[in-house]
This record gives sequence, C-alpha cells and structure tokens, in this order.
Amino acid sequence: MQKQRKGYEMKRFFWLFSILVLALVVSGCASNKTRVAEGAGIGGAVGALAGGIIGYQSGHPIQGAAIGGVIGGGTGAVVGAQIKKPAQDTATQTPAQLTMQQIVDLTKQGVSSDEIIAKIKAANSKYSLTADDISYLQKQGVSQRVIETMQAVDR
Repeated sequence: MQKQRKGYEMKRFFWLFSILVLALVVSGCASNKTRVAEGAGIGGAVGALAGGIIGYQSGHPIQGAAIGGVIGGGTGAVVGAQIKKPAQDTATQTPAQLTMQQIVDLTKQGVSSDEIIAKIKAANSKYSLTADDISYLQKQGVSQRVIETMQAVDR
C-alpha cells in the first residue's frame, strides 16, 4: 500500500513539474537573444526525471526529483546562455527611422522624392521640424513634397 502511494505521488509530482516546465519554456521572452529560459526548462525537466528515478531507488523520489530539477535547471540555464537564438526575419521588421541627415544624403544621391517618401512612411519616422530644420532641408535640395511629408508625419 505504501509503495503504491509513493508511486502515485511520484507520478503526480512528475506531471505537475512537467506542466510548470512547459509553461516556463513557452513563456520565454522573445527579445532575449539567448536560450536561457529554454535551457533551464529542459535541464530542469531532465534533471527532475533523472533525480526522481534515482531517488525512487533509494526511497526518496520527491527529494531526488527536486534536487535533480534544481541542478538540471541551473546547468540548463548556463548552457542555454551560451546558445544564441537565430535572428528574426528582417523582412517583417520595420525599418529604422530615417534621420534628417539620411534624407539629405538620399536626396544628394539622386534618390527620387517618391522613394524617399516611401522610406519615411515605411519606417514610420516622426519629425518635429523647426523653421531652421525646414530651411536646412531646402538648402540641401530636399524637395518640398518630402518636407511636407515629414511635416505631415509629425501631426
């Protein structure tokens, strides 16, 4: 009877711990550039399983699983910190905001006003143009349409 109860407790602990680890792995931060969370989760799960099995042989399955989970989680986190995530698809990323100097440079390179306007809109660039800024842009040859687009984006 006592062995059945211990077996039931071990199975229950294993499933609860597995659900917890799965939740941690799934909730890993997307902006994190390494795989610390995934490593900790996987290492913790494997460690808990191994510790539970070893602990069961010595009559202490829960303590074995807990110790194995902690050691495995720590080791997994260290290993995961060394593994970099692949870069996200740059096609889906928003381009960086264009600076006024970049707009001037594009103008001087002969890029059309339509292309510059498209880049401003694609990058969702925001400008707070002063009278001096407008004067500077005009002196650098930036078209009035581009300047008006920059002002419209500000509103």
